[in-house]
Amino acid sequence: MKPVKPMRKETSGDKLRLSQSIEECGKHIAKINHAVSRMKHYMPLTLSKFKNLSEDDKEHIDQLIFRYSKLQDAMGEKLFPNILKNLKENFENKPFRDILDRLEKLEIIDSADDWDELRKSRNITAHEYSSEDNELADGINRIFNYEVPRIFSIYEKIEDYIKKNIDIKVN
Repeated sequence: MKPVKPMRKETSGDKLRLSQSIEECGKHIAKINHAVSRMKHYMPLTLSKFKNLSEDDKEHIDQLIFRYSKLQDAMGEKLFPNILKNLKENFENKPFRDILDRLEKLEIIDSADDWDELRKSRNITAHEYSSEDNELADGINRIFNYEVPRIFSIYEKIEDYIKKNIDIKVN
C-alpha cells in the first residue's frame, strides 16, 4: 500500500500571504503601466531614437525593465506558491518547473512553456545598455510590445482563477 501524504492544513496566514503577494504584483503592474504611458511617444525604438533618448526617457525604460523583472519574481517566488498553498497542494521541495506544470494542469496558467519564455525575455535587457544598442533596442521593443501584455494576460487569468476558486478578495 502506498503511503498517503498528509494534506496541508490551511491557515489564515496562507490567505494573508496570498493577499500580500497579489498586492505586491499590483504595485509592480501600476509602475509598469506608468512607464509604458511615458514611453508611448517614442516607441517603437529605432537605433536612432535609442541613441537620442533623454535621461528621463532612459529612466522610464529602466523602470519598465526593473518592474517587469520584479513582477516575474513576485509571481514566480510568491504568488504561484501561495496559490498552491491555498489550494492545499503539496509542492514544497519541488523544482520550479513542477510548480509551473501543476499550475498549468490546474488551468491557472495556460502554459508552463510561456512562463519559461517570459523568463528568457528578461535576460535580453538584463545587462544594462550593452555595447549592442541595436539588440538592446529590439529587446526593449519586445518587452514593451509583447512581453508586458503577455505577463499582464497571465496575471489577469490568475486573478480570475483566485476570484472563482479561493475565498479571498482580489481587486
